Amino acid sequence: MPSKGQPIDSAIGMMDSAYFTSRKDILDWINGLLSLNLTKIEQTATGAVACQLADFMFPGTLRVGKVNWSANTQYDYVNNYKLLQDSFNKNNVSRYVDVDKLIRGKYQDNLEFMQWFKAFFDQVAVEREDYDPVKVRQKGKGGSNATKFLNEKAKGGTKLLPTDRDKAKAAKKVEEEKAGVAAKKQMATGPSRQVLKEAGNVPEKAQAPAKVAGKKTVEKTMRRTQSAKGRSVSSTAQSADAGKLMKKNVELEKEVGGLKAAVDGLEKERDFYFEKLRDIEIMLQAFQEKEGKSLEMGEKVVADVFRVLYATTEERITRVAFTHR
Repeated sequence: MPSKGQPIDSAIGMMDSAYFTSRKDILDWINGLLSLNLTKIEQTATGAVACQLADFMFPGTLRVGKVNWSANTQYDYVNNYKLLQDSFNKNNVSRYVDVDKLIRGKYQDNLEFMQWFKAFFDQVAVEREDYDPVKVRQKGKGGSNATKFLNEKAKGGTKLLPTDRDKAKAAKKVEEEKAGVAAKKQMATGPSRQVLKEAGNVPEKAQAPAKVAGKKTVEKTMRRTQSAKGRSVSSTAQSADAGKLMKKNVELEKEVGGLKAAVDGLEKERDFYFEKLRDIEIMLQAFQEKEGKSLEMGEKVVADVFRVLYATTEERITRVAFTHR
């Protein structure tokens, strides 16, 4: 156990045996403890499961009525993790919850977080025979149908976040446009090759009959030649259309590339300012929980807020410095 004054989760390091716990063991533990029926680790990405685990460990320190079990947007996920972080701060838990990673629903990030949670639970939690997980869950938004909602999400895989959905739609549109251009190109060039082949065979087939056969054979050959010429003209027009489509495809690819670059830039800017807000929020929460507040401490917090606001990407300020003053 950690000594007095130390964070209660300080004994769990990155090489702890907890990080070798299997996915099945984690799911069995969660389902057995909270009376759920999870089938995928990614179902914990909403933050609701972590909130109920914290409520089990630290009774009365997490507002279970605010937990959103039907969370389906990035905003809702973040609100759940705010409740969790607030409970951690109240109970001297130093673990930093990397919300940005967890809400993306990636398997590895959420597995590692749940592995840590189980090790922490085994270390400090006490048995609570009076705890009714279903009844507690019903206090939150959508808690009555939490199991059904989470299982429906599992059937179709973890739902994409809004930003990911936009990317997926844009990529699908580009693929469809490319497929359309390729199909039109094939239609345009396919007959052209066949026409040229037939046109090339005309003289070869016509010469021998022209020498041996009479006027009738010669006329027939001439008609075939004229027909081939007509089809050649048609194929030339089709080839021209194919060239225009290829040019349009190149232009669309350039446009999509520009849009992707713009989206990447906006996402980086969004993440940059989101991190600043999270830093400030954690500082204020830490200050709020401190006893014996003084004017000097308040001035330090104000100074730290300004440091975060004016910090550049290269001047990254760690959250640990704010929460352990």
